[in-house]
Amino acid sequence: MKAAQLVLSLLIMLYSVSSVADEGTEHFLEPEADAVYVQFVEIEQQLKTASYEAVAGLLTPLQQYPLYPYLQYQAYLRFPARLTQAEVNQFLDAYPLFPSRTYLQQAWLTQLAKDGRWQEWITAYQRLPNKSAAYQCDLAQAYLHTDQQEQGLALTASLWLVGKSQPKACDALFEQWAQLGNPTASMAQKRYWLAAQAGEMRLARYLHRYLDEDGNRLASAYEALLKQPERVATADVSIFPAMAQQQVIKKAFQSLARQSVEPAAQQWLAYRSHLPAASSLVHTLDVYIGKRLAYAQTDTAAELLSRLDPDHQYSELTEARLRQALGADVIDWAVVLTLITTLPADLQASDRWQYWYVNAMQNQTPVSPVVDDEIGDESVAEIKTVEGQTSESQPLDDIWNQLAQSRSFYGFLAAAHQQLPYHLNNQPFNVNADVLTELQKNPAIQRAKEWLKLDRPTEAQREWLSARARLAPDERQHMAALSFEWGWYHRSIMDAIRQQQWNYLDARFPPLFTDLFDRQASKNEIDVTWATAIARQESAFKPEAMSPVGARGLMQLMPSTAKLTAKKYGISLAGTEPLFNPETNIALGSAYLAEMYQRFDGNRTYASAAYNAGPNRVERWLKERGHLPLDAWIETIPYAETRQYVQNVLAFRVIYAQRAGQEVAMLSPSERLLLAYQQQSEPSEPDTVN
Repeated sequence: MKAAQLVLSLLIMLYSVSSVADEGTEHFLEPEADAVYVQFVEIEQQLKTASYEAVAGLLTPLQQYPLYPYLQYQAYLRFPARLTQAEVNQFLDAYPLFPSRTYLQQAWLTQLAKDGRWQEWITAYQRLPNKSAAYQCDLAQAYLHTDQQEQGLALTASLWLVGKSQPKACDALFEQWAQLGNPTASMAQKRYWLAAQAGEMRLARYLHRYLDEDGNRLASAYEALLKQPERVATADVSIFPAMAQQQVIKKAFQSLARQSVEPAAQQWLAYRSHLPAASSLVHTLDVYIGKRLAYAQTDTAAELLSRLDPDHQYSELTEARLRQALGADVIDWAVVLTLITTLPADLQASDRWQYWYVNAMQNQTPVSPVVDDEIGDESVAEIKTVEGQTSESQPLDDIWNQLAQSRSFYGFLAAAHQQLPYHLNNQPFNVNADVLTELQKNPAIQRAKEWLKLDRPTEAQREWLSARARLAPDERQHMAALSFEWGWYHRSIMDAIRQQQWNYLDARFPPLFTDLFDRQASKNEIDVTWATAIARQESAFKPEAMSPVGARGLMQLMPSTAKLTAKKYGISLAGTEPLFNPETNIALGSAYLAEMYQRFDGNRTYASAAYNAGPNRVERWLKERGHLPLDAWIETIPYAETRQYVQNVLAFRVIYAQRAGQEVAMLSPSERLLLAYQQQSEPSEPDTVN
């Protein structure tokens, strides 16, 4: 009973903490101090060691509880040998939205395969087919074990004849297939070129053992070209199968462009004249090389970029040329204006290019500089509230005023220019009580609710997403309202974004962890709404968030950064697990953000970029382009992710401040003086960071 007592203690602690949660904390649902929650967790623990005979008695008391299927599922996984097909079918029929239903099916199939019950395996597989390669290999095994040789061999051949490695679960099948004289040299050659086309050269090299002499000679020539990309321009690639020709050309010119983009572009311009102009390869390499040229601020690079796309066929390259023009030592506003007018109509009408259009127009026409007193400090690329295309005859003030109505980074810049208030354009969601009531009757939604009461948001999210898959459109529109009502704020943010409810700001920008942000912002002498905006952009306030590269928690700290920050500022940190604790994460994230703020002389734009891309990169960008107007510097950040990140953070800060009733400027007075519309036609003095 010690385990049960421990569970009970933990739950009591959870209830106590949740009951005093303030409004600024993501608290999910308030757990009710009901014995059923204690009983559920207790049975969960007991099922890990309970005998088969004891299971039924453990489960019976909770048969009406929404999370009962999890206990039943756990029992089935513990004793798959005791299962029957009827029990599996009954479970699958009873819980069609259960997120782990496929794992039960897989456990049952694994047991049948282990027992050699292959005909039953086929029957079970057909109940809930699984198209993964591992289970397709098992299906082929089942055919071979049940005198369905023709189907089994055909399926095995199709599984082997792909351009990627198959899972280890297929090894036994392929070994059995090989004993029958497979694969033939022609099959191996076909697979080799499939692998080459997919860039899976490790597999391709492995397949040499199955190739005949001619096949090996051709494959070796192909691999030699991959190692010497400079030879491709003069090589006869027509000796290779068509599927591999494009791959070797693409890989070669991409490699050359990474080494030195301008010579690669010259070679590509000469080479592409021999290719069909409409081919996907031409498009791919034009855009790849063109985007790299855009960040090489030389006259030659600009000329090569214009030759890549002289007729402005690729909007990606036109935007790249615009950023190249905005990144020049002295911006040629006539070029900027001309390039904008060649963009497709929808891009011309976007906030981004409307902003640069009016700047280009203004910088060609002498006007008195506008010194705005107040600006807001963030923007949201997730929202667009102004549509329409600008006419060249439209007065500049009209364009500025129209743009200033938009809730976006550029809209906020325009509002500052015109000394207008920021427009948040908040539209509270009109809840239909009947739809919301029906939504909460959904079994998966009910299970999600119970998981939240147990403070297990990962399991809750699986149920939530499973429910979404089968909801009607009007029900999906209510998901953000329901998750917001529950206090599941990370989910409400994601639900509103998923449903493109851009103006539903209550769900998209909830004030969370306010006490922690207030305390740490004050301690580190940074703006609290800025730190909040960083967390909103980094994780959408998900404490347990972890990125593919290992960044953790609300403010997405890398373990190495967190360790150094903790040591520097005397913050206790034992391992990486505390990074999922909001208090620890916000303390470390705020300290690191303050460090970036000091390092970049109180410039939030540069500090935000450094928080995302690293301070060394930002210092390099400043040395290369620090003389640019600040908005042009942001627009020409080489990493698209960091460019959008900075714009979002600055915009989010405005939104949070405005919603809190605070007056805020998106940029400081000194930063505003660095904007393009303040610069006129005169080049600014270089501003470098040493």
